[in-house]
Amino acid sequence: MSTKSTNNYRGISCLNCKHPLDISDKFCPNCGQKNTTKRLTIRDFIDEFLANFYAYDSKVKHTIVSLITKPGVAARDFISGKRLFYANPFRFYLSVSLIYFIFTGIISKFDSETTDDLESGPMVKKDPILSPKDSLNLANALVINDSIKPLQLKNKDDVPFYTEKQLADKNFFKRTVLKVKIYSRFLEKSKKVKPELILDTLKHNKSKWNRYLLRKGYQINKFNEADSSGKEGYEKYIEYLEGKIPFILFVSLPFLTVVFAFIYKRKKMFYAEHMVFVFSVMSFAFLLLFLTEIINLLTNIDLTGLLFFVMAYYFYKSLRNFYQQSRLKTILKFVILSILLPITASFVAALVLFIGFLLY
Repeated sequence: MSTKSTNNYRGISCLNCKHPLDISDKFCPNCGQKNTTKRLTIRDFIDEFLANFYAYDSKVKHTIVSLITKPGVAARDFISGKRLFYANPFRFYLSVSLIYFIFTGIISKFDSETTDDLESGPMVKKDPILSPKDSLNLANALVINDSIKPLQLKNKDDVPFYTEKQLADKNFFKRTVLKVKIYSRFLEKSKKVKPELILDTLKHNKSKWNRYLLRKGYQINKFNEADSSGKEGYEKYIEYLEGKIPFILFVSLPFLTVVFAFIYKRKKMFYAEHMVFVFSVMSFAFLLLFLTEIINLLTNIDLTGLLFFVMAYYFYKSLRNFYQQSRLKTILKFVILSILLPITASFVAALVLFIGFLLY
């Protein structure tokens, strides 16, 4: 649209906030909306969409180029206030990680078959050793009456089949652990025993919590058992966690940022500023992974062996440029971070594995 025709549609007040305007004003100084009274047409709609997309696309291009060619500089510029040409680090990290996991998810479809979750119906054990009647008779014999003192078992790993009343005097944590062990041991002796029948036999309440713990006991037993396709239970669990990797990484970043804030506490930087750096480094890592996947897909050349060395060098250069310390201090803190970050990541991973099993 020509400048002359654009000027013909300028108004004397903002259509958004009613702020007084001059005919020469291109935008409202109060709210920033474009000063135009022109009715929206399809062409205007497309032009505005492309303009907004190009503005974001330009920031993405500038951010990617800076991340690759100047490690740590984009993050440093962003916290210094130079944000016009850079994409928001948080939004950029989410976009890059999402694209990467979608891409790898599509590629993985060509390499492996999908599997179903663990059985959600009646708890059926493969290759049962007892008939239903015999298993119930055995369970009834092992359940300890409320009035009888629990037997001392020869195997310390075995847990007597305590009833609900006998567990009532124990704290919540110990009671929960014992129930999972009881259910796991019971299911080792059972065949096609439904949850209601199991809980009735053990004299446990048929609550949702007990049903949940019963399923956990079932899943523990299934970890070392293969299904009809030959896949072990722990392999299914790993596949389940693979789908949660984006969430796991996202949860771990705030913990990793704490390590940077501690190591560089004398820099007097805000926590959010350290987080910008972490998002910047992680974004580059996903870009690098995405590039290696593309190369492997097109040429069948596996470059994953080089990733460690490339990331190590990039991490050092990012620390040097972002925190702007001497080479000796940067190398020292690089070594310290190389020790602390894996420890922190392992702690977070263990926590996520535990929570993941609870939600499995």
